[in-house]
Amino acid sequence: MSLLVNYMHEFGRFQRNARLYLISNALSGITIGILLVLYNLYLASLGYNTDFIGLVLFSTTLGAGLAIFPAGFCIDRYGGKLVQIWSNLAIGVIGAAQILFRQPVPLLISGFIAGIAAAFLLVVNAPYLTQNSSSAERPHLFSFNIVVSLGTTVLGEVLGGSLPGWLRSVPWLMMPLPPPVHWLLAQEATPRSFQLALLFAGILAIPSLIPVFMLSDDRPTHQRQAEQGKNFTISTRQSLRNLLVQITYWRKQIHHTPVRVWLNSPFFVLVLVQVLIGLGAGLFIPYFNLYFVEHLKASPALFGLIDGGANALNALLTLLAPLLAMRIGKINTISVTRLLSIPLLLTIGLTSFLPLAALLYLFRQGTMDMAMGIFQVYSMEAIPEQRRGLANSTYQAVSQGTGAITTPLGGVLIAHFSYAPVFIIGAVFYVLSTVLLWARFSREDT
Repeated sequence: MSLLVNYMHEFGRFQRNARLYLISNALSGITIGILLVLYNLYLASLGYNTDFIGLVLFSTTLGAGLAIFPAGFCIDRYGGKLVQIWSNLAIGVIGAAQILFRQPVPLLISGFIAGIAAAFLLVVNAPYLTQNSSSAERPHLFSFNIVVSLGTTVLGEVLGGSLPGWLRSVPWLMMPLPPPVHWLLAQEATPRSFQLALLFAGILAIPSLIPVFMLSDDRPTHQRQAEQGKNFTISTRQSLRNLLVQITYWRKQIHHTPVRVWLNSPFFVLVLVQVLIGLGAGLFIPYFNLYFVEHLKASPALFGLIDGGANALNALLTLLAPLLAMRIGKINTISVTRLLSIPLLLTIGLTSFLPLAALLYLFRQGTMDMAMGIFQVYSMEAIPEQRRGLANSTYQAVSQGTGAITTPLGGVLIAHFSYAPVFIIGAVFYVLSTVLLWARFSREDT
């Protein structure tokens, strides 16, 4: 309780823009939770198999990946407020298209565009919080942002699981629409209930725009904007040149360093760890809702409770990770907790007993992810300070990229061989990543 009171006191001390940003994230978290629970189930209710659902997820990730670097340029040029406004509006419009248009091509195109818009919100997060906080405030501010986002997402997951059943029980919502607009909603009760629930989630997100419009204008001044307008091409070239300098540095390191030494370098090993995790996660993480609802026959409401409980427990375990790291070291903490998640994952994927899978699911995510912050800290500390920017970009790129590759592959495997293979292969990737991390860094752990 004292920890919560302390965070509430800190919230009052945050800068105005930071407080507004947190409020906006809290208001949009419920919508995110509903979407996480229901969107794949909605696609399945339309008759799409996991292979096509995986393709939709891949198109979204592809759009986000292609937009990451342009998003950074836009944030530097136009400021965080303007980027957040237009990105949120774009997500609202494209999100509605993803729900109302039910044919394969529109779903793929809208998913791709939604990924582009989401990339701008993803990229603006850390720079905007950093810009609107002092160094003393940042540990509390970033932690508070994570906790608030997780908390409201849990509420959204619980609410989202129950919404379709409630909506389906209202007769007039299931009635046929007039001929001019009959195409807007699905005719069958199940997909329509998912549609209406997702549209309701979009309506819930509208208030989150109010704090964004209230943010202080952080666009460059007219003089600076004019200078940037004249020198935008030069600035872009300079940014690209800086990136090439970083890449050249690593190429020289590879060229002048023996292959054995390079393969054993912290940077290469940490990148490989991220690759293995991304490959494993992409196979099964996006399909957990389908697994519980379609395969284990849980209701969407029950899965919403299970997933919300898993996220809540994950948040609590994350608070314990630093204490564990102080006792046994960072690498041991990461390795032990991740290895504990493997038997839980395999049991979930191989059992047909819903209560057992639901119970273990509560702990699998927490044991796998509770040391994520510790891993992020160590992955930065192991790299020279002047190379951490490129290293972090590389970590994010390979993790997201490999996940995007295996997500459609996981959908195909599930469609042809059911769920067991993706859980087994994913567990193998997780074990390899953990063993590699421990074998390389355990002796250097402090």
